[in-house]
Amino acid sequence: MPRNSKCRRVCAEPVHHIFVPERSSGQVTLTVEELEAMRLCDLEGLDQDEAAKRMDVSRGTLQRILYSARKCTVQALVEGKEIIISGGNYRVAGEPCQCRKNCNHCRFHLNKIKELESDE
Repeated sequence: MPRNSKCRRVCAEPVHHIFVPERSSGQVTLTVEELEAMRLCDLEGLDQDEAAKRMDVSRGTLQRILYSARKCTVQALVEGKEIIISGGNYRVAGEPCQCRKNCNHCRFHLNKIKELESDE
């Protein structure tokens, strides 16, 4: 009997949910936590251990999420399919993670930058 799946922590809901090529030949679905795993590892450049801590999952779980996300993304790019970002088992973070450095694309980091700019 499989265990219950633990909710994965994501920084924020994605702003964009659909990406469409010039000529679409179907669609693939990417979950919100798959997008978050790619954001942390591929865009932010975190290693899998640090990304797993931020998402509150084990490194093995993060690795499975990441492999699935990359497979869906590459399939969409190679086969010209739409990418739909939808669903998953996640919770949106209520506060920033307690890391040594801020994510450059994290909503908490971006809000802090906006506050500093508005004070000037």
